[in-house]
Amino acid sequence: MILLTGSSGYLGSRIAHALVERGEAFRVLVRNPAKLGLVPAEARCEIAAGDLLDREAVAQSLRGVTQVIHSAALVKMWVRDPQDFRRINVEGLKLLLEEADRAGVERVIYTSSFLAAGPSSDVNAGEGLQNRGPYSNEYEQSKAQALDWLRAEGFKRFPIVALLPGVVYGPGPPTEGNLVGGIMQQYLSGRFPGLLGSGRQSWSFAYIAEVVQAHLAALEKGRLGEEYFLAGDNRSLNDLFAVIGRLTGVSFPVRHISFATGKMYGALEVARARLFNHRPKLTPGAVEIFRKDWVYSSDKACRELGYRVVPLEEGIQKTLEAGRG
Repeated sequence: MILLTGSSGYLGSRIAHALVERGEAFRVLVRNPAKLGLVPAEARCEIAAGDLLDREAVAQSLRGVTQVIHSAALVKMWVRDPQDFRRINVEGLKLLLEEADRAGVERVIYTSSFLAAGPSSDVNAGEGLQNRGPYSNEYEQSKAQALDWLRAEGFKRFPIVALLPGVVYGPGPPTEGNLVGGIMQQYLSGRFPGLLGSGRQSWSFAYIAEVVQAHLAALEKGRLGEEYFLAGDNRSLNDLFAVIGRLTGVSFPVRHISFATGKMYGALEVARARLFNHRPKLTPGAVEIFRKDWVYSSDKACRELGYRVVPLEEGIQKTLEAGRG
């Protein structure tokens, strides 16, 4: 039996679908079972209602489980209490691993993030990079802290494999976990407000279907105590818009916004959020992430997990086709 956390999220919901397609018996731990509309009714899926920080609920969800895919995380630009990032993304991981150990779980696949490893302008950068800060926002900090703890202690104590996806994109709703989807939607409708900086900043674009398959492969092939970058096609943000334009015939000009302007706007958005319970469209921390390069090598995952780096053109084309379908 497999336990999946984060099944209502962008990546986790796709992992749930893949488990269904494989005919796997699995259980999901969710705070709100009503959000599981994406899991087909005929799936051999058990539902355990509970919070990741509720030790008793986690322990109950692990009964009879031999493997865990832990994709749950707080993935947001901003929350009112920034300590929530540490509570969920660091302490939640520790609690899950402790209870999994008590339950006799044989393997935990943990979804980390490229942000945990820190910025990189080297397309050959591999596993082992350390994010020493300064951190752009609390989400980046919490993912870096979780990976630091694994390296210092967790890998030695628990049977865990850490996967570090790049900027995950593909078909699906434009949530905060699918930033590229939101950018595409805005651009194609003529509502994209602008790109921060020159656009020469490079990201590692990871197509979601391959990221999902790597999670499943890690259940069988991932070496315990190891990290794997599921990075992707290392391309500039200008390339992203050029590819979208070529494939759609849409040629809206992309406005470039200075980082200083972006940070001022982000600060205003955060102030509005604090005053009016408003979801900020941008934060100063998000601006800092756009300022940096985030590129890496996926060679290790390709060799050991069968991961495939999907060219940006292919991934965007598939995303567009799924949207038209």
